Amino acid sequence: MKRLLLIAALCCGIGLQGTAVAQTASGGAGDTGGKIVVDEQTGVTLPLDAEFVDENDLPVTLGGLIELPTILLPIYFYCPNSCSTNLANLAVGLGRMKLEAGTDYQVIALSFNHLETPETARNAKANYLKLLPDDFPQDQWRFLTGSEAQIKDVLDTIGFTFKPLEDGTFIHPSALVSVSADGRVIKYVYGNFIAGDIELAVAEAARGAPATSIKRFLNYCFNYDPDTNKSFFQGVKIVILTLFGGLILLFFARFIWRRRESTE
Repeated sequence: MKRLLLIAALCCGIGLQGTAVAQTASGGAGDTGGKIVVDEQTGVTLPLDAEFVDENDLPVTLGGLIELPTILLPIYFYCPNSCSTNLANLAVGLGRMKLEAGTDYQVIALSFNHLETPETARNAKANYLKLLPDDFPQDQWRFLTGSEAQIKDVLDTIGFTFKPLEDGTFIHPSALVSVSADGRVIKYVYGNFIAGDIELAVAEAARGAPATSIKRFLNYCFNYDPDTNKSFFQGVKIVILTLFGGLILLFFARFIWRRRESTE
């Protein structure tokens, strides 16, 4: 029965993610035919002269920040959905890694919402640092905000697209990239950002050889209005209930068949 519930949950997740794939972008990055995707660009060099502002309201450039293998996470800090989970998962993953921040790697969280401010970044950083060990060097995880043009330059380079919505939220993929110390994109990491995946991406960034991502099944973050999307979610509900019911019938059919077989 637990296996049946798990299958049903996975079906539900696939249905919801399919919605995000079908969305078209009116204000994202790159030329991907309107799709919200991550178009991997391993081997390219980030625009190291791109200028941002860190959580302390200080101007920085990517080239000035990146001195070690770097984890770059495109995100926005006040996302009401999976961004908070992604940041939390990343924080937990960093705390479980054997590698040491400031010696083996550094981290950059880059907001793609140009309306967010250094204060927004500072508040977000304070929240997620609480999930890290006390001895984690705080200056090795920077939270950046910047102008729309500078953000677009970076996201176009790494092939990360998104769509701003009227309510101020965004539809976007959940992905991070590892970057070598000289600013080249090495590997993409998808999913829940577990420690092992992040550590492997950092190790490959240290070697400096672009690597193929193993996990290509994207998660998407998007807000929705239950009224405007009511028909879709009702459809998903019907599909899931149908699948779940079919699985239960199959379970009992197999149970009855095995019982008859054992009595013969």
